[in-house]
Formats: sequence, C-alpha cells, structure tokens
Amino acid sequence: MRFTIKSLLLAGSLITTVAAETTEIQMFYPEGEVTFAPHSLQASIINANADATTYQVKCVDDSDVCDLAVPATVTQGPSAFTMNAVVVTGTLGVKGTGTVQEACQITSSTQGASCSISLGLEFNTLGISTSTSWTTATSIKGDDITYRAIPVTAGVNKLNSPQATESPGVAAR
Repeated sequence: MRFTIKSLLLAGSLITTVAAETTEIQMFYPEGEVTFAPHSLQASIINANADATTYQVKCVDDSDVCDLAVPATVTQGPSAFTMNAVVVTGTLGVKGTGTVQEACQITSSTQGASCSISLGLEFNTLGISTSTSWTTATSIKGDDITYRAIPVTAGVNKLNSPQATESPGVAAR
C-alpha cells in the first residue's frame, strides 16, 4: 500500500452530474501518490445543506486495490473538510491498521488548504503488536490539488431536497 500522510489528504469535493443517471463527487487530492485508487471507491450521501455535504466513501464491492476497512466519513463544504477513515495494509506477514482523522480549512481549490492530521497505526506480526500515533499540520498548495471522480451510489435525492439549500439552524419561512 502506498501510505503517506500527504496521500491521505482528501481536501475537497464538488458535486456534478455527468449523465442523466450518474452523479459524481469530485474529490481532490494532493499531487503525488494516492492511497485509494479512485475507480475503487463509491460514495453515499448522508446529509446535505448549504454549508456542507456529509457522505461515506467505501470500497467498490469487487475492488482488490482499496484499503478502507470500513466506510470513511467525509464532511465537505466550500471552506472546511473533515474525514475519519480506517485503512488496512499487510506485507510480508505484517498486518497494519491506520486510523486517520483530518480537519482542513480550505482557502480555495486554486489557493490551497491548511490541514491537521491525526494518525494512529497498529502493526501485528507473529503475535506481537506495536502501535504509535501522531498529529501534524500541513499546507497544501493549490497547484498540488488534483480532482478524482467518485460515483454516488446512494442518497442522491438528498442533494436536491429543500434542506440542501438551507444553512443549519436557519428555519425555513
């Protein structure tokens, strides 16, 4: 698995309809290695309002290149991004699990983002287990962001609901 902190930065999304029946989330990644191959992922919309969209990203059922242990939860708006994910990897008899929590303030897709990343790692081999964790901050330049299309397979109707245009806490009149 290509596992670097920079490769875990999923820093944004735009929602687009690419055909009459297909809706995609355009998630952007930093330039360089990508932990999750975009063709191995699909998204499900949980909630949408004028400030942010919350969705789960999970592996396509027949994917053998996706390392998500469980669906990742992402909340994305024009100026903020959060993600919670659990990834698994293994090589040469060593099995590893990584827990990732990200929080980003997005300036724009052309100017960049500032992110705080917490990562916990646990490795097991031959009955021996070790773990470590750390938190770091990083900046992503706009030139280092590329977009990846992820198909939305559930919850598309939530993007078109009246609540999708309202800010939280603002009553409809």
